[in-house]
Amino acid sequence: MKRIIVALVLLSFFCTDAKVKTKAKEKTFINAKYAVLLDFETGDRLYELNADEICVPSSMTKLMTIYLLFSAIAEHKVDLDDEFQVSIIAQKMTGSRSFFQAGKTAKVEDLIRSIIVHSGNDACIIVAEGLAGDVDTFVEMMNEQAKKFNLQNTNFENPNGLPDDGHYSCVADIACISRHIIQDFPQFYHYFSEKEFTVNGITQQNRNTLLGNSLGVDGLKTGKTEAGGYGIAVSAIKNGKRLIAVVNGCKSMKDRAQDASKLLATGFKFFDSFRIAKAGEPITTLRVWLGDKEKINVCAHEDISVSVPKKYSKELKVEAIMKEPQDAPIKVGDKVGKLIYRYADVKSKEYDLFACESVEKAGFFERATITLKRLVFGDSDTQAEESK
Repeated sequence: MKRIIVALVLLSFFCTDAKVKTKAKEKTFINAKYAVLLDFETGDRLYELNADEICVPSSMTKLMTIYLLFSAIAEHKVDLDDEFQVSIIAQKMTGSRSFFQAGKTAKVEDLIRSIIVHSGNDACIIVAEGLAGDVDTFVEMMNEQAKKFNLQNTNFENPNGLPDDGHYSCVADIACISRHIIQDFPQFYHYFSEKEFTVNGITQQNRNTLLGNSLGVDGLKTGKTEAGGYGIAVSAIKNGKRLIAVVNGCKSMKDRAQDASKLLATGFKFFDSFRIAKAGEPITTLRVWLGDKEKINVCAHEDISVSVPKKYSKELKVEAIMKEPQDAPIKVGDKVGKLIYRYADVKSKEYDLFACESVEKAGFFERATITLKRLVFGDSDTQAEESK
């Protein structure tokens, strides 16, 4: 096993696969019934409280509706300037709405802004009918997408989050949807930063009161029902580091804003962020047996980042787990080992390591020379490694 000197490979950036769970302070840290703090880059949790327990998602449901609309636009199935017909069903929606009139049309871009800023229940129905023909078919699309995201605790019964016994999610799943929106459609994410929007002659304010605050909040979506309480999914970026926080089951708008702010502030203040591998760039070397090269560079096929509690930053260790030497030939892209990192009692998942370069089998006389040298002098590299 090789231990890579962290100082040589750390590139300060985003966060990690390590899951840090608060224990004794969970119940006093925030007032929400459900909460999760997510690292955007890796999708891992920095804090969680009942994160996988089923709850009522309320209007945070609309994040999946928006995701499917963004998908349709990105796939050129619809354009921002296209118009969808407004049905009687849409007009009759209760709760928050943008007051679209049946028999008229609504522009797709206006519907995006209506859903995000106004939390328009009517706009969601218009989008569902416009994309799928009817609401039931659209709901099937929502649940199919949830399966693709591997959401284990989510089932949708409508596109807007109005109360329904079979309609549920959890804050971890909501955070996952939020992450996919930002990750998959950065070209559309700016819509979540709008603080107000006017349509049908009516101006309404975004219910996300954290937008543009000192923490760098730039989205995403609030929710509120009697059954679910107050909830919010928010994302913020600070010094190049993006976090996602979701809270639900709060007693008031003030509580949900405070709890989400506490989570984000904690993530930014108490975690140090590093990148320990950059996709395709050499991380360490692998010794080769009977090849035309003695060593080759190895790399990961993905960026690997870690977010470590500050008190454990100096304990971070990165290890390459490889059998050495490995027999030639080796081709570019061959899997040759694993990479892990550790700190305190946290061990990351294993990441595959691959050969960055090829090595051919040495010629007959060269192989004979290498074998004779090893018989006479032993494996000096192994001895040196073991003596460390």
